[in-house]
Amino acid sequence: MNISSVSQPKLTHFLIASWMLLIAVHLVNLLLSMKLNYFGVIPREVSGLYGILFHPFLHGSWSHLIHNLFSFSLFSALVWQFKPNRIWLLLLLGALIPGLFVWIFARTSIHVGLSGVVYFLWAYVVLYGFVRRSIKSVVISVVVIFLYGGMAWGVLPIKEGMSFESHLFGMLAGAVIGYMFAKKDAGNQVQCETN
Repeated sequence: MNISSVSQPKLTHFLIASWMLLIAVHLVNLLLSMKLNYFGVIPREVSGLYGILFHPFLHGSWSHLIHNLFSFSLFSALVWQFKPNRIWLLLLLGALIPGLFVWIFARTSIHVGLSGVVYFLWAYVVLYGFVRRSIKSVVISVVVIFLYGGMAWGVLPIKEGMSFESHLFGMLAGAVIGYMFAKKDAGNQVQCETN
């Protein structure tokens, strides 16, 4: 599955729009003295439920935002390789599932950032590729593990001020969803080949 000439501009537009939106939100947040971060996930607080939806748009610093944007762009482009029309569903699941588990289980703090979605996409790409078992998907998974396997350290509580819970729940949710979609897609291909 190559990115077609029609699909490539759509991917580029998607990534540019994502960058513009997240940078604009961060600029507004800076103008408001970072008060928008109170719309992050606040575990077990009713007011923190909004954060399940809004936390991926909020960041604590420019470096936090830029790091997440580069990772998000890379893994979104890889997901686009498998199923471009699935990106919106995966982004929604990548925000809601980890956000909900952070709200239920995480330390009491305000959890913000796109990294839960990034970890979701990372794990999705790896599991989808290995379970799907096409040459292309396995190669992508191996390259991602080789180049980005160090991300796994982010699921451990080793850095002060980092929401390892977002990383952990994003990774677990992405792995489960990647496995489920790969099995579904493999089943659809077998049905097409036998009919």
